[in-house]
Amino acid sequence: MKRAIKYFGKQEELKQKLLTINPYYNDYFIVHSALDNLVEFNGLRDEEYYEICDGLGNGLYNEGNLRLEKVLVDFLIENNLTIATAESCTGGMIASKIVDVSGASKVFYEGVVTYSNQSKIERLSVDEKKIEFYGAVSEQVAKEMAYGLLNENVDIGISTTGIAGPDGGSEEKPVGLVYVGIAFKECEPIAIECRFNGNRNEIRQCATNSALYYAYDYLNNNL
Repeated sequence: MKRAIKYFGKQEELKQKLLTINPYYNDYFIVHSALDNLVEFNGLRDEEYYEICDGLGNGLYNEGNLRLEKVLVDFLIENNLTIATAESCTGGMIASKIVDVSGASKVFYEGVVTYSNQSKIERLSVDEKKIEFYGAVSEQVAKEMAYGLLNENVDIGISTTGIAGPDGGSEEKPVGLVYVGIAFKECEPIAIECRFNGNRNEIRQCATNSALYYAYDYLNNNL
């Protein structure tokens, strides 16, 4: 019997987890795309499958083959929540993935691409002094970008700000550095620091999937 799971994270990390859970079972096939892994198993007994699912822990987001954005949208619909996105380095890729899902209109309020610093200030009310002091690619700005999306129609805001390259990096802030911001209702906003490798498009794809996963994981652990 063929079974599948979806796992968010590095492929090497996933393989090590699978070997730790059951070193004698290696009949699986991994399709990896920008940290979003599809793992297909052949011939697993029920108890083996559930042992793997239980053992993978954080990172396992679907016991099946649903797309990451589909899992997030379904969760939002089930919990009657609305979402909005503010994107810099991802340039609308998160919003595009969300609206690819049928039924997204029930939960997706808006997506804005605040690429310039001035746009972040004017559209999201990001503090200009924080941009000057911390830089646009920072934990502080990611939080304010996400928080600036919240209103009576938006329950959760997610943001991305980063350096996709190939230019623009420094020793302190290298190419591949991305912050994902999450703001939820009355909770204190958070930001997650990510470091990706690859070309410009690969970094943006990783950042997009990270924002979708971290939004789902945050809600799943805070509702």
